[in-house]
Amino acid sequence: MFDIIKYNDIYYISYNIKVGFMKNRYFIVLFCFILLFSVCSTSSELETDKIKANHSPMREDKIKIMVIIENYSIDRMYKSGQGLSLLIEHKGNNILLDVGPNNNFITNAEKMNIDLDKVNYLFLSHNHMDHTRGINGFFGINNIAQAYLMDNIDSKYYLKLLFINIPAGLSINRKYTSRINQIGDDLLIENNIYFLRNSFSEYEKTSLNNKLFKRVGKSIINDTFDHEAILVIEENNELVIFSPCSHNGILNIIETVKIKIPDKRIGAFIGGLHLWDPFPGANVSIDYLDYLINELKDLDITIYTGHCTGTYAFNYMQKYLGEKIQEISTGMILYL
Repeated sequence: MFDIIKYNDIYYISYNIKVGFMKNRYFIVLFCFILLFSVCSTSSELETDKIKANHSPMREDKIKIMVIIENYSIDRMYKSGQGLSLLIEHKGNNILLDVGPNNNFITNAEKMNIDLDKVNYLFLSHNHMDHTRGINGFFGINNIAQAYLMDNIDSKYYLKLLFINIPAGLSINRKYTSRINQIGDDLLIENNIYFLRNSFSEYEKTSLNNKLFKRVGKSIINDTFDHEAILVIEENNELVIFSPCSHNGILNIIETVKIKIPDKRIGAFIGGLHLWDPFPGANVSIDYLDYLINELKDLDITIYTGHCTGTYAFNYMQKYLGEKIQEISTGMILYL
């Protein structure tokens, strides 16, 4: 049978599969749903005994970024979760990027003295549940935000566990659907906020995308991540890139921004790199990490990362990139 291992309140499946167990399809279906629910449900956020240090550069500047929810926390007063949500303050705008895997980002926002009812822009980076499941809770307390998604809200996405396709996309109360602007191309807001579709794909992408699928007509195919968008904020001719999961690959995303916003320096990249998969805790290969390091080491860009990057990949990359890559956690505040 499968060996079920509990570590840091996450249940993992070992690779010791016996034929007799595979005959019990109903048990496997039930187990897959329990596994997904244990990580992403409202009532069971990812808890951790590993409280990470706050790497926030303590200087006042133009862009303030607050990590409302991420896989780990800088303090146990905050609820961590397998997902990401960031609040960005810039030139009078309160910008929310993603809403995490549940409503715990709302509780954290209160503890961080963030007024979510004053958010005037909401950007959903892509149509996956660990970044969108708090949407109903957010719309329940905010009546003013203009919300944007680079996709149709009715698109269907799946996570494949064994032979089961488990729904993994946006789930929104129908009374809120009109609040979301469903767009299909690049968007410029107030001359310094860009919401871009990835257009470059020559660099290698993470192999961990192979468990993620989408429905096209009657078929279910590998997700191409056309729905993943890039948020870019410009300040003094310098760009800050936000990409919470980077399924399209950090190198392709950076190149897309260089092409679409030329002659501007990219100062920072913030988001997950999808180098770790919690089902059942797999990391990308060392070869792929070396490939990324070799491409990133000569770029004058500071990377602030967490969520789906994973501890193993982060620690390995930091050995070679040093201060050019830094970790983010729930409760952290950055000034860029």
